[in-house]
Amino acid sequence: MRKIIIIFIIWRFLLFLPLWIGKDIPFRRGYEYVQIFTSTLKYQPVDHPLLYPWANFDGVHYLDIAGNGYKDNGRFFPLYPILIRTVATIFGTGKAFGPQQFFSSLLISNLTFLLALIFLFKLIKLDYKEKTVFWTVIFLMFFPTSFFFITAYTESLFLLLSVLSFYFARKNKWFLASISAMLLSVTRPVGLLIIPSLIYEFIRQKKYLKVVESGVFIFGFLFFIPSGLISFSYFCYLKWHDPLYFFHAQAFLQNGRTVANFVFPLQTVYRYFKILTTVARSQFEWYIALLELVGFAFASFGLFIAWGKKVRGSYLLFSALCFLVPIISGTFSGLPRYVLVLFPVFIGLGLYVKNSFLKISYIIVGIILQFILLMFFSRGYFIA
Repeated sequence: MRKIIIIFIIWRFLLFLPLWIGKDIPFRRGYEYVQIFTSTLKYQPVDHPLLYPWANFDGVHYLDIAGNGYKDNGRFFPLYPILIRTVATIFGTGKAFGPQQFFSSLLISNLTFLLALIFLFKLIKLDYKEKTVFWTVIFLMFFPTSFFFITAYTESLFLLLSVLSFYFARKNKWFLASISAMLLSVTRPVGLLIIPSLIYEFIRQKKYLKVVESGVFIFGFLFFIPSGLISFSYFCYLKWHDPLYFFHAQAFLQNGRTVANFVFPLQTVYRYFKILTTVARSQFEWYIALLELVGFAFASFGLFIAWGKKVRGSYLLFSALCFLVPIISGTFSGLPRYVLVLFPVFIGLGLYVKNSFLKISYIIVGIILQFILLMFFSRGYFIA
């Protein structure tokens, strides 16, 4: 674990390098709204090119909610902005998009990612040798889009809470598991999918209990876990007169995602092949389409490998459900980022990849792609 912490620190500081290299690239024209200075005047030190890009895109919305409350951005769940506002009060709260909230968001993301790595190490070590555990964490850290863990996004918080839910469940601390799962359900929409996974884990552990006893216990924590989402749903009803506004608002993004019906994933794969064969390669979107299609293939292969290597069923069920939700929406948009929290994929890689050359190649390719993708992300280009 000490090695992982040291590698995390080195990795974290190295990710300032692509921001420095890309600072002279003009910000993407017409996309100035994806940085915070569309919403506030520039101020030091946040206006430095090594700082403000960490809150690009979704970070703008989370900081807006933390500082101004909800307006029309109900598709973003409340736990992360609540944490930003809470931590910011320690430093005097300040105004929306101000330094207190900006640095609070980055503190939360970086700290929760480090904690997620530590507890992921502890969780996987319950079943596997330390070498497998180490490489699982390394494969996750050097995945091409893992820089999102340290931006003003919810990836690190979601990973931490999902890992804690399973870790406490494995330790038979079901109250703490249900607390973590409840918080997970108000971090991102798919957080509620932890419920069937914990039921599976509970039944697997408690085979000796009577059916009635198990049923009473499951009902108890089942009622508690969705209480956070129910509260947010009630807020949506009061605010927008629609208790499912957080779900319906996903269709407002105009990225091809549908919330009205399901689209078979192979139809979406066919659509992506059409994009790659008709859109000019000179367009940035061609490469993002390729990245999204590869993200789909990588997650599919990783889950298959994890299943073949008999990774724990509760982990697989949760990841499969989290993977299924976006891929039946008619688009793979965002999928290279959504893959990050599917930790069984990386357990599968840790068990499957034994060749040192392949391991080193993965790290080298991952670092190169991370640098390129982060550089473009910092200049207003959508990545995931």
